[in-house]
Amino acid sequence: MNPPPASRTLTDRLQALPAVELARLQERIRGDGCSGSTLVAAALWRCGIRRVLAVAGTPVDAVLSACVARGIRVIGCRHQQAAVLSASAANYLAGRLESAVVVSAGPAVTNTLTGLLVARDNGWPVLVLGGRRAVSEEGRGAFQELDALPLVSPLTRWASTPRRTCEIPDQILRAAAAAMSGRPGAAYLDLPEDVLAGIASPGDPAIPLPTPPPLPDPGLIEEAARWIRGSERPLLILGDGLRWSLDTRVLHTLVEQHGIPFITTSLARGYLPDSHALCAGEVRRSVQGEADVVVMAGAGFDWRFRFGAELAPGACVIHADADAAALGRNVRTAVSHAGDPGLFLKLLAEALAAPSLGEAIPPWSEWHERIRRACMENRPAPESGSQTGTHLLSPRQVVRAIRDVLPPEAIVTAEGNVGLAAIQRGLSLDQPLTWLDPGANGIIGASIPFALGARLACPDRPVVAVCGDTGFGISGMELETTVRHGLPVVVVIFNNDGNSGALRQEAWFPPDHPEQITSYLPGLHYERLVEIFGGHAESVSEDAGLRGALRRALNSGRTACVSVRVDPHAAHAGIW
Repeated sequence: MNPPPASRTLTDRLQALPAVELARLQERIRGDGCSGSTLVAAALWRCGIRRVLAVAGTPVDAVLSACVARGIRVIGCRHQQAAVLSASAANYLAGRLESAVVVSAGPAVTNTLTGLLVARDNGWPVLVLGGRRAVSEEGRGAFQELDALPLVSPLTRWASTPRRTCEIPDQILRAAAAAMSGRPGAAYLDLPEDVLAGIASPGDPAIPLPTPPPLPDPGLIEEAARWIRGSERPLLILGDGLRWSLDTRVLHTLVEQHGIPFITTSLARGYLPDSHALCAGEVRRSVQGEADVVVMAGAGFDWRFRFGAELAPGACVIHADADAAALGRNVRTAVSHAGDPGLFLKLLAEALAAPSLGEAIPPWSEWHERIRRACMENRPAPESGSQTGTHLLSPRQVVRAIRDVLPPEAIVTAEGNVGLAAIQRGLSLDQPLTWLDPGANGIIGASIPFALGARLACPDRPVVAVCGDTGFGISGMELETTVRHGLPVVVVIFNNDGNSGALRQEAWFPPDHPEQITSYLPGLHYERLVEIFGGHAESVSEDAGLRGALRRALNSGRTACVSVRVDPHAAHAGIW
């Protein structure tokens, strides 16, 4: 039997409603209860989330609609990995958890794993919500059925599955607190389809606070100060874990008033200026072998420090980090503190200034002069062009051009192999939070997602992403995301026709091998993809036109891409 005409008219009107208005109408009809999707949006808002990066799909479409209704900005990404990388970078720069990720089920969740790994290894907070098929269908072979918790648990600080609609708010709030506790990291929550579709009272669960770190033992602080007072060649290592209690005044006090030279992890560059007279970054490896007292704060002696093998035999190590597992790993420590490394340095600076320790800190002038001379001797000789006899640009030429036109407030995100090595060595970073590179695990394909996150966190600052052609191939489609959402970034591609240019292909395969495995088709115009998206695009193959192209890209006010033809035989500059 056909419905009466009036009913058909009402049905047509309901179907024509926007999804947000339809969700609101459904909740008014239901009464006091809220759908699981609405509870998700409300809980995200309560814990400070103001934007969600997402790849839509079932069963989370209603969640995204509810987020828009709540006032949370939703950024539609092209790939789940990029969404997690962008959100975690945005949170790192913001210094708090304000971006989350929502993806659909099954393969969408497994696509987030690389982003979760980067968040874990870099200590960046991020909350990822992944769709899951109905709890009632578990084990029946449902579409995209996946129990994600065994996969994500090794990569996260919290992972759980609410099995009743009423559990959603509490579990989201707990996950957010876990992501910011101790050494920050990722948290994950499954969102089963039937739990999202259910109805529950919104309730008012208490917001869990991040677990406070233990305070440093005053006795250990005094002992550390005595070690430094008695040293002849002290060294301070600043790690990116200091981000969460970053106080540059304390760092300046330790270096300038107390005269302690310093080096940093790559992500901590700019916490103190690279150009500072006591920065030993240019000789970071040799200076570790000369120091008799080393203060490591906010990082560990992992591969980035060759597992402590570069330290002088018998050097006294003072170590403070939020990750207790990092303390005593690979090196023996004289003083260690599992807690806030920023607070540890603050108390250490105060202890060094205390008259109770007796004599004033020695001037260490000979130590300072030795570092200054070593840095001068280590600086590379000027280079006029490619060193392999081609007309193409060298990596150092590209870096010099970027350095010449880069605004001082710009944020640079960088990745790659040959290009990354060149820009790490050639770019001086003198302001905090102006630099993002792969960090602890060397991911390729992150600079464009990092740039998207940087633009979200710092909308008033120019953002420049530096990547190789390999990284561009992994994440280049996210530039459509930046155009679509009005988030302009500038991308500079070190286009050297391959993964490490021609170096890897020639090193590992016979010269007459018929297939290009790590070398790509030569001279590809990657910038044309950005032009298709509606961005500004240029290709450059000579030094004379490079600075002008970079300035036009920065001044365009649009997402822009400058693809630079780099000598594929240019040598790797060495690990920074």
